[in-house]
Amino acid sequence: MKTRTQIWNFLSDSKTNEYLSSLIVKKYQKWDLYTNIFLVFATSSSIATWAIWKEMTLLWAMIIAISQIVTLAKPHFLFPKYVKVFYEKSIQWQNLSLEIEELWHKIDNSIIEESEASKIYFALRKRCLVFNKVPEDIIFFDYNKLQDKAETLCNYNIQKLYSYE
Repeated sequence: MKTRTQIWNFLSDSKTNEYLSSLIVKKYQKWDLYTNIFLVFATSSSIATWAIWKEMTLLWAMIIAISQIVTLAKPHFLFPKYVKVFYEKSIQWQNLSLEIEELWHKIDNSIIEESEASKIYFALRKRCLVFNKVPEDIIFFDYNKLQDKAETLCNYNIQKLYSYE
């Protein structure tokens, strides 16, 4: 495969990973928010409306039981850790994407020789391997829907950037 094609594919993959990381951050921020809102609702409703709960004791008991389970389980959800890890990855992918984009510009406009571009390409690939690891306590789930959305965003934005061709 020619260096030019490798760089283009790497740019596409990097941009997709950049968008995927951002989408994962948003997903876990929402889950954390929804969990907190539920806990606030459960806590305040159980205290503020004793009169209503006297008539709906089963509903009240279920809300309290679920909120207690969520409260105990919440530290194990690791939402803040997922947000932190994938936010950092998003920034790293953004920086890498920019460097690959610069390399693409140079090779596309014949500003750089293919041999030099190849050296830079492989150096960037090696750097990518270092930061693309996930901590052991993070479970990397299957994000097919987010992956599809990230690929769509990538394709849209790359077409926008290089629509002159």
